[in-house]
Amino acid sequence: MKKIQCLAGCSLPRLIRHIMLLLAAFFSAPSWSQDEPELPSGIPETAVERPMISTGVEAEAIARKQPDAAVWLTDSDQNRVLALFQPELVTPARGALLILADEGVSSASGIADALRAPLSEAGWAVMTVGLPQPPFAVQNWLRQQDNRPMDSGEPAEAQGQGDAGAAAMITVMDAASPSEALRQYRELIVSALNAGVDALSEREYERIVLVGVGRGAGHVTRHSREDIRAKDLVWIAPHFYPDESAGLAKLLASATPLSILELYSTRPPEASVDRSARERAAALERAGISGYERQPVAMARQPKPRKAQALANRISAWLRSRAR
Repeated sequence: MKKIQCLAGCSLPRLIRHIMLLLAAFFSAPSWSQDEPELPSGIPETAVERPMISTGVEAEAIARKQPDAAVWLTDSDQNRVLALFQPELVTPARGALLILADEGVSSASGIADALRAPLSEAGWAVMTVGLPQPPFAVQNWLRQQDNRPMDSGEPAEAQGQGDAGAAAMITVMDAASPSEALRQYRELIVSALNAGVDALSEREYERIVLVGVGRGAGHVTRHSREDIRAKDLVWIAPHFYPDESAGLAKLLASATPLSILELYSTRPPEASVDRSARERAAALERAGISGYERQPVAMARQPKPRKAQALANRISAWLRSRAR
């Protein structure tokens, strides 16, 4: 009532000042955008997921940045896959290495890319290929398998059949089972590796070596069953999914005899990873995989590029000792 009396009985300048103050208070009050409606009561803001676009491996950008090294591979489904190629600097060439990067790492990043220069100086041609991550729902399903004990005697796929989380993943993936999506994803990677081996064979390299970093180790091993042209495998700090570890000895026993070098980290890893590595080595020994050799390296669980020279020296020395 006092404010109304003031507005009625005040002079014009004071009246204008009051009006300006009221307008300022009105426009400074919080407002809600029509594009972002207020959350219903009882739903925390953190529970609302906003869509996010992931660009993945920036193949086109890498190719523009390194045009002299870029090689476009074509897999069996006519998909284009970017690889980076560096020829040997010592002739005659000792052979060629096809290096598959760790999961989520491009052909131009990490230890895979850093190995190109030292291996090339040692007389090896080097081709690097990036490893895209599996579909998001598959990643979640694989994490569930990672947390599931593997001593029940059932394959990882069978153990997940009754899991409520796995059922939710099936809904997210348009009724395609996670195991089927994973199979398709792995087939795409093997197909890309096959295209890489084709490209190296066309360049007339007689000895082709497959190198897998981290999660890439499982893919290069699966490829060895499909393609007998590469008889040497190198695993750098390998990290296998449970279903890969469970079937690794059987897979290698059924493949053409291979020579395998595992370069593992001496840094204290997680207990589960360390146990899995020891169980894998024991299983391969029991299976009579005679060409398997392990060597410790003072490197991180995910090797840094600065370790490239030391790893290249280990790989070159081992390959020379296995000269065919």
